[in-house]
Order: sequence, then structure tokens, then C-alpha cells
Amino acid sequence: MKADNILPGLLKWHFYLLGFILLDLLTGIFTGYRLNQNLIFFFKLVLYLSGAILFFRTLKPFKITAVYFSFYIISTAITGLFLLFGGIFLAIMSSILLYPIYPKQTTYKNETIKVYNRFQGFFSRCCSYEVVEPKLYFFEKRLGVININKSIAPDKDEFRLSNNVILYKHENENYDNDNQTVTKRDTTEIIPIE
Repeated sequence: MKADNILPGLLKWHFYLLGFILLDLLTGIFTGYRLNQNLIFFFKLVLYLSGAILFFRTLKPFKITAVYFSFYIISTAITGLFLLFGGIFLAIMSSILLYPIYPKQTTYKNETIKVYNRFQGFFSRCCSYEVVEPKLYFFEKRLGVININKSIAPDKDEFRLSNNVILYKHENENYDNDNQTVTKRDTTEIIPIE
């Protein structure tokens, strides 16, 4: 099989996959139901890989679609430069370019809810989380966003969904006059879902 015969098939599947990911995004915005984030992340990786391959296949002879496929190469190059050299400018550029593909990290999980760390860039404020409810293993229903004053400790903290609010049970640190820490487990906050 010649390489020229592979290009139309890969191009077709690339745009099918892009349409599927955009359809999942729009469905999530309008209905709150989306595919499992691990599955979507896999599809995004395949999309980026096929976009990079198609960039090199459309570069010579130059086709106008090479401009579209250059996004995949430029985002990879800028992220690689940021990882090698660091710097504020490259961090801002790579956070903008990585936003569509950055995977959601599960911070807390139980039988009824999952709490994802929200990606807001490398210079975002702390402790903003997205709460979802798993449905039929492949789907998730977005419940909303919560903001907490500290990072989640999955082994110490507990979350429960009750009447569209989150009950957040965590350790509370109180300091006495001698600066010795007194830790209590009985603090439960009611956090509204935004």
C-alpha cells in the first residue's frame, strides 16, 4: 500500500475524530453529560498525533491544510521549549496551547462523585475543582464547580453529594497560643456547587 493512499483515509479519520470531540464538548455544555475524561483524553492524543503526521504529509507539496495542521506541531514545539528552558513567556504560551488537550486529573473519587482538578493554566489560583457524577462507566454528568480554601488530601478528606451541595469533611487545624497544632476531624463544610 502506497503512502499516498494512506493520506486521504487519515485525513478523513482526523476530521471525524475532531468532529466527535467537538460534539462531545457541545453535548457536555448543553446537557451536562459527557464521555469519560480518560476516553476523551485518548481521542485527543490520537487527534494530535494524526495532526502532526498530516502536517508533514501536506507540507510537501504545500497544501493550504498545512496551515491548520501546523497548530499541532507549533503547540508541541512550544511545550517542548518550555520544558527544556522554562520561562514565563513559554509557560503562558504552552498553557494556552495545551488547554484543549490537557487531561483532567482526578483528585478525589468515591462511588457517587469524582472531583477533578481544574486546569486554568500554570499561573492559576489554588483549589478550584470540577465535580462530576459517573454514569454507566463511559459517561459523566457535570454537576458544577467548587472552590475550597486548601488542597484536597484524598486519604484524609471526604466528599458527599447531598441535595445539590457538597458536604466536605476534612481536618481543621487550630493553633493555640504556643503555636502548637491541634488537629480536629469533625469539621464539615457545606459547599454550594456553582
